Amino acid sequence: MRRLLAADLVRFGRRRDLWLLMVLVPLVTGLLFLNEFDRTVQGIHSILSSVEFSGTPDPDVVAQLQDQVRQESLAELPAFAFPASLVRIATTPIGVILLALYLSIALVAGEFEWGTVRTVHLTASRAAVLAVRVGLVVGLVGIALGVGLLFGTIAPFLMSIDGTPLQQFAVPVPDLAAALGLRLLVILPFISIPILVSVVSRSTGIGFLLTVLVLVADLAITGTPIWEGSSFPWFPATTISGSISRLLSGDSSYLAGVAPAWLSVSALVAWSVLPVLLAVALFRRLDLNE
Repeated sequence: MRRLLAADLVRFGRRRDLWLLMVLVPLVTGLLFLNEFDRTVQGIHSILSSVEFSGTPDPDVVAQLQDQVRQESLAELPAFAFPASLVRIATTPIGVILLALYLSIALVAGEFEWGTVRTVHLTASRAAVLAVRVGLVVGLVGIALGVGLLFGTIAPFLMSIDGTPLQQFAVPVPDLAAALGLRLLVILPFISIPILVSVVSRSTGIGFLLTVLVLVADLAITGTPIWEGSSFPWFPATTISGSISRLLSGDSSYLAGVAPAWLSVSALVAWSVLPVLLAVALFRRLDLNE
């Protein structure tokens, strides 16, 4: 395993597209975080400046109402302060998900297009080769997400609103490790599904197309109205998009009333593991000389 991993690191370490993406994705993640904070601050200023009082109300009443409006408008700021900032960054990792899709397809389907896959059975077990490739993709995605979380750790201590340090609004986050682990689990299906599609299609272009179609079909199945009132109202909570919605939205999700959280967690674990196992099984049976 170590020899295979070292070989993959040498081979893919020279690819400029991978290095570029590994730099750009955390950068984009950080910029999105800063942009959201800026929009929130602008919204707070807009709310405070729009507060008007008719007539000549009592000054104490005015001060009390203004303080109430200010407290309500500042309620969003704790989400940007550490440690809640980590959850905020990990909740909307669109750049990390796109990176996961690209790496999974490029590093697996690309082997077939380059023709290097034909030498796999001469050097090592096919199952071991694909398993190491999966581990490499997960590792690279984890590094990109980790850099983003590092930014989310440092940035709040350098940010402020109207001269007040952002960290003054910090609040504790119960079960922080569990919350981050859940958001990492959310990303894994976007690695396993493209890997399976790549083994089936043996083409980078077709792999991207089929992956998009699978994800669109998943959204369509989740959103179809036939489940409500049927014998399986909980079924949308077992799809990829439905599981993500159920878990990240918590009790506010429309699925909370028909499906427990553990069902969606189990579904995401299945979507993360079963496609990889199927990909390994198919890869072991392929005729690599075609």
